[in-house]
Amino acid sequence: MIRPKYIFANLVFALSCNYAYAEIVFDGRFDKGDFSGYWALEANGNAVSGASVPNGIQARLESVLDPAGSAKSVMRATYIAGDIETHSGYRSEASTFKDPIGAERWYSWGYYLPDTWKSIKIDSAIAQIHDTPDENESGFRNPTLAVIVQDNKLKLINAFDYDNITSPSDRKAMAGVDFERRELTSWELETGRWTYLDLHVRWAGDDTGFLEVWKDGVLLFQEHDHINTFNDKAGVWFKNGIYNWSPGQESVSAYSTGVLIGDGKETFRSMSMSVVSEPSNYMMMMAGLVGIGFFASRRSPVPKSAGINT
Repeated sequence: MIRPKYIFANLVFALSCNYAYAEIVFDGRFDKGDFSGYWALEANGNAVSGASVPNGIQARLESVLDPAGSAKSVMRATYIAGDIETHSGYRSEASTFKDPIGAERWYSWGYYLPDTWKSIKIDSAIAQIHDTPDENESGFRNPTLAVIVQDNKLKLINAFDYDNITSPSDRKAMAGVDFERRELTSWELETGRWTYLDLHVRWAGDDTGFLEVWKDGVLLFQEHDHINTFNDKAGVWFKNGIYNWSPGQESVSAYSTGVLIGDGKETFRSMSMSVVSEPSNYMMMMAGLVGIGFFASRRSPVPKSAGINT
């Protein structure tokens, strides 16, 4: 006889694929939706909510087909030479909601850079995690984390400060004076292909934080018991696209899968850690049924032979 616990365990396994991402707190992937879930879109002097413009900002933030040919939808962010400032920068970016300091998060996304990036002369950020300054504190400072294209490399930059007020609101904060700025890791610029990044972090304005980064499934950086953001109450938020701190002379586009954000310690694996497709409901169901059949064969009694006493 098959024990009920085996049947139950295998049925749970067979049906569990629907709940594999039960800990997701934000799904901004463009093959799953549009801009409507994004808190803010900023480009060419415009700053609007994603809910108000679910199709994005024309020619600046758009949902398009994957340039690598997968037929999936991705985000194309475009900076056009001559664009005007948006919030003191030249940007085409989509921002998520705010996360509180102390939150533990997984961020997972992919980027694709066309060959034109090999000749871009101006430094650009293609992903940022920004903090929210406290009252009476200057907001003119580096993002707490940024992926920057510079000198044919991608660099992961981190900025942080232990003080409650990094600099007063009437003075721009300076790296090395008011806050610390460091390069965590870097990798070579590769164009014409998707690169996938995973970030696991506990945001902390003191030495209780940790930060881990993977590129295409390979761990690039790991640090525990270290501050990794500014000591602000309102928290941080993820944004990706293109950001230049000075006007560029060349128009350029960057593509993104859109970000997936998870909450929890070991409940989230995606993008770079699992570049193969997610298993389908059908395959998971079949695996569960195979498991039930296996236990059934193991537990079935052997029939007695006729006319033989045992």
